[in-house]
Amino acid sequence: MEKTNIMAEFIITGDHFEPSLITERLGFNPTGWYVKGEKVGHKELYRKETCWFWDTGYQESYDINHQLNEVLLLLEPHIETLKTLKMKHHLNFLFSFSIRVLNNETPAITIEQKAIHTAYELNAEFDLDLYIM
Repeated sequence: MEKTNIMAEFIITGDHFEPSLITERLGFNPTGWYVKGEKVGHKELYRKETCWFWDTGYQESYDINHQLNEVLLLLEPHIETLKTLKMKHHLNFLFSFSIRVLNNETPAITIEQKAIHTAYELNAEFDLDLYIM
């Protein structure tokens, strides 16, 4: 029987910045990135912003904090660097969750104080997408 899957993601967006700069300053590779103005797939759509993101990939879980803590552990040594990059390049930060609910087994969706504090320090937002499979 399949279980609920959760992916946590840290997303950096902005109008104009070089994604490789983020990678260089943080010292780890993103899961992906794209640049404003790039074409989206084979459609006549174009990216409206530049983006750099890192995610946990989907994991079986019943608590979003397991995936969120994985992201926080990666980011903790770089909080001051992120704050500097945010100010210098006018960046936006987002903690995003993609939750696939299987067999009506919903996860705990409570954000722990540590994550709230980090999000406050970074002036980051939270986004939760819930998919009932």
